[in-house]
Order: sequence, then structure tokens, then C-alpha cells
Amino acid sequence: MGLLASIGIATLLVDYALGACTGMNAADSGACPVSQCASLVDDFSSNDTLASSGTSTLPSNAQFVSELSPDYASITGDGLTLSLVKSGSGYKGSTVYFTKWIEYGVITARIRTGSATPGVISSLQLQDESGTSIDMDWVGNSPNSVQANYYTENQLELSQATSASLSSNPASSFTIYKIVWLPDSLTWYANGFAVRTVNRMDTWAEGEQRFKYPSSASRLSFSIWSASDASNPGLTQQWAGTIPSTSTETQFSMTIARVQVDCYTNTTDAAKSSASPQSSASNDSSFVSPKSVTEVDLSNFGLSSQESTSSLSSSTMSTEGSGNDLSRWLAEQDTPSGARPVHVLGVTTCLLFSFGLAIASYL
Repeated sequence: MGLLASIGIATLLVDYALGACTGMNAADSGACPVSQCASLVDDFSSNDTLASSGTSTLPSNAQFVSELSPDYASITGDGLTLSLVKSGSGYKGSTVYFTKWIEYGVITARIRTGSATPGVISSLQLQDESGTSIDMDWVGNSPNSVQANYYTENQLELSQATSASLSSNPASSFTIYKIVWLPDSLTWYANGFAVRTVNRMDTWAEGEQRFKYPSSASRLSFSIWSASDASNPGLTQQWAGTIPSTSTETQFSMTIARVQVDCYTNTTDAAKSSASPQSSASNDSSFVSPKSVTEVDLSNFGLSSQESTSSLSSSTMSTEGSGNDLSRWLAEQDTPSGARPVHVLGVTTCLLFSFGLAIASYL
């Protein structure tokens, strides 16, 4: 049942991500991929960068297309806003996607999620035609965290999910998120801190004789949707919760203030390098650094305590630079250069520990 439920969630995420060629509206020719990656910086100061759902001809300036109908995506004073709106006994969500296809690169987005209550899911996804996906998800029943995940060919594996705790509710303030997707490594960031790194060499599936690693041209999308729909798999509601029946909220909104896409090219001659990219936090005081960044074992997600095969564990994530061929390309990307905020408690602990070592060596 766990496998079927996982497939159900994966299919649902595909429906909302719409990263694949199928299901695109009339503005898309249906070819796969339609257009190769083009670098982008969009702060949504102009309304014509978003094409409406049902557009028959894609405007020349459109960078994003709203897919669902009714169309609850719009450009507001804060940026690109996607809304989840009450409709009858349920809710209708929003999905927009980038008009270009991306095959490796850096995606940076400044986001305030709409996941202010259990059952509301906000997502950033890169998805190819086969259903292989790279995700960042925010769920309302885990209000102070972001989840990083990936899966191949609709085979959602919850054991691959990583959850990072943030020091403030991401539905209340804007946060910078980044995905660095390279031919041999994949790293998710929150305000310059690495949430998780996956190396392609570690994804080899002996039984399938292949690397289970995202490696095809994908479509970037943003979406907000409800897990409360009765048609959703039960595991979806266990994962994200359900919107309380007593809720008086008629609308939840996710806002993307800025998106930057930096396309990867092979000019670095580093297709097989082992980059472990670095990033730093922004100087913008409105950005909140993670309180802690932990990798959480979700292999028992959806199982009862009797069904668990391993105990819940966590470990601190870290990313180390290796001085490889990708360093030049990464250095060219628009990564904030400000110093990362450091918590006083952590500094004090390190100083006391160092002082203790000095005394021990002296004695």
C-alpha cells in the first residue's frame, strides 16, 4: 500500500508541476523540449512576463505561463502571486511554468509560501517528460521548514526527502531558495545554507543498471495546491495535513518576488566533475537564516511504529568545495556575497570547546 500511495503522490505532483510536454496549453507547441534554456532574471515588475491560462499565442515577452483554469495566478505589487481559492467544498490551486526548458543550471527564487495552515502545499519543481522531478516543497503542517526531494520516472521515494528547519515561518516572510543542478551533483539551498547534496555517483541502481539521477531537459514550475481533496491518496494528507473544516480562510497565496535562471553549458568541460558548490547568505535583512539544517530519515514515512524498519535519525548537512573545474562557472553565477549570519550560541560553544582543547594540551 505504501508503494501505491507513493505513486499516487508522485502522479499528483506531476499534475500540479506540469513540467512535462503533455498537458501544456495552446500557447505551447507541444514539442519536447519547446525551447532550450535561456538565462533569466525576472522581478515581475511588468505584467507581460506572465501569459494567462488558455492563451492561444504566447506573447513574445512572456517568461511564465499560467496553466490551470480558472486562472488564479497574477502579477501583484509583491511579485508573481499564485492563489489557492475556496471553491464550493474544496479549493482550486494555481500552477505557472517557465517557457524554456532547463538541462542543468542554477535556479534562484525569492519566495513567500502560501502554506500557512495544514493541507496547503507550495512547491518549486523541475520536471522532465518522464516524470523525473527535483522539488522544494513547503507544507502547512510543518510551518517552519522546507523539504528537498527528487525522484525519477514518477517513482517517488519518500526516504529521499530532506527537511530543513528555518528560524521563521516561510509563509510570513520572503526567503531565498536555490537549486544547483549539475551533471554530477545536485544541491538545495535556503538563504545560502546547503540543505542537501546528492551526488550522481551515489544514485546507481544495480538492479536497473542505471543512475537514478535527474539528467533530462526539465520545465521549471511553481504551484500551490490543497491536499484536502478527497481524491488525493491518503498518504498525501498524512504528509501535508488537511485544511481544517472550521477554517474561515477563502484564499491562500504564494508569492515569488524574483526568479533567476543561470543555464549550465559544457564550456567548462566539467561534465564528470564532482562539484560541491558553495553559496552565501544575502545581506538583505529581510531574509531569515535557517535555525538548523538537518537531514531527516523519512524511510518510515507513512508507516506505523510497528511497521518501522529503522529509527528516526538526523545528521548535520555540510558542503565542501573541491576546487574542481566547475568553480569558474559557479563563480560567474549571481550568488550573494555577504557573510552568513552566525548564531551567538554556536560561536560561544566553539570558543569554549577550543579553550578546553588548549587547556588539555597544556596539561
